[in-house]
Amino acid sequence: AAKLAAGNNSSNRIINSSSNMSSSASLDKNPFTAGTTTVGATGTRKVFIPRDFTNGLELRFSTAFPVQLQGRIPEETFVAVVTNINEILTAAERGSPAVYMESIFACLTGYLLYLCIDTHYEKSLKQVSRLVAEYNRTTFEPNRLMLVDPSDRGLRVLEIVVLND
Repeated sequence: AAKLAAGNNSSNRIINSSSNMSSSASLDKNPFTAGTTTVGATGTRKVFIPRDFTNGLELRFSTAFPVQLQGRIPEETFVAVVTNINEILTAAERGSPAVYMESIFACLTGYLLYLCIDTHYEKSLKQVSRLVAEYNRTTFEPNRLMLVDPSDRGLRVLEIVVLND
């Protein structure tokens, strides 16, 4: 491998660029911290809560309280909201006898069953959407915030929009 890298200049550039990337990646902040983006002419701010990969690829969001929300919503409320969403999404991915039977019947019907019923996963996503709408109505909107449905963002982040005062 050393002979290949020494004989090919493009390999040297690749090796050098990857070593630069690794050194700059070590300077980055904690990957689980929330980020803020200012969008549009009105200056709408958005706070992004990233996925939490500490337990592998399990679908869950970080419960770390973002500093951008201090003074707008209590930390306990934020943690409770994210925990409730995480519990529903974890249950959606968990296998159960009902989920296995649903899959067997779908296979036996040539997957035409899915034209008639929602899957367990789809039902869970709808439950999260209803929960987000309820939290917006009762918790976030009175504090000039809006929680965006995570399925609108591909289940990659929780987005909280800070509405203008």
